[in-house]
Formats: sequence, C-alpha cells, structure tokens
Amino acid sequence: MTETFKDSVKMVISHFFIITVCVTTVIGITNMFSPDFQGYPKEFPLHMLLVGATSALPSFLFYFKKEPTRKQFILRIVLHFCCIEAVVLGEGWLLNWYDTPADMAIVAGCVVLVYLAVWFITARSNNKVEHGINEALKNINQDEE
Repeated sequence: MTETFKDSVKMVISHFFIITVCVTTVIGITNMFSPDFQGYPKEFPLHMLLVGATSALPSFLFYFKKEPTRKQFILRIVLHFCCIEAVVLGEGWLLNWYDTPADMAIVAGCVVLVYLAVWFITARSNNKVEHGINEALKNINQDEE
C-alpha cells in the first residue's frame, strides 16, 4: 500500500468517527425542536453507525495519485457531496426516516449541516498539524544556523 493510500484510509476512518458524532448531534438538536418527537427507536445507534460508515466511504474520492488541479479538487468536492447526499437519502428512505417530501428536505438539510461540520473539523485538524510541522521545521532551520 502506498503512503498516500494509507493516509486516505486514515482519513476515511477519521471521517467515520467525525460523521457519526456530527450526525448524532444534528439529529439530537433537530429532534429537540420537533413537536411530535416520540424518542429514538432501539435501532438508532446502528443507524448512526451505518450512516457514518457509508457516508465516510466516498472520502476515497479525495485519494489522488498525483496532486490535483484546483478544478479537479472542486469537482471531487461536488461529486463527494452529491454521493453522500444520495447515500444518506437512500438510507433514510430504506430505514423509513421520512414520509413526506418536507421530511426528506429536512434530512437533506441535516446532511448539509453535517457535511459543513465535518469539513470545518477536518480543516481545523489539518491546520493544527500543518502549523505543528511548520514550527518543527522552523526550529530545525534555526538549530542548523
């Protein structure tokens, strides 16, 4: 396995956990404001793990053998989002999460919220790692002088 593929696998696993937590959080918050909320079904934890796993897999779209152009990267982001939206809405239909188009729109909106949250958390994490590497390189360069 190449190093970049290993990094992609690590990213997908990380996305699984981030997505699972974000999905649970968004659903919990939206259900607080639902007047007819009856509580979660006993399958709820398994549904969240299923959503986390199936919506993390499209993150492999960000595995590149060589550095992508900006246009290629943006195209992958759009394709990634569309795949996740389709997967989650498909799972929602199969698992009876919604009955009406309005309910489906709420689920689709929640997907947008989770997607943005995962991007934000991932970007913050990557920036911290990047900052740490830059600081280490700066210290190495100062020691060599």
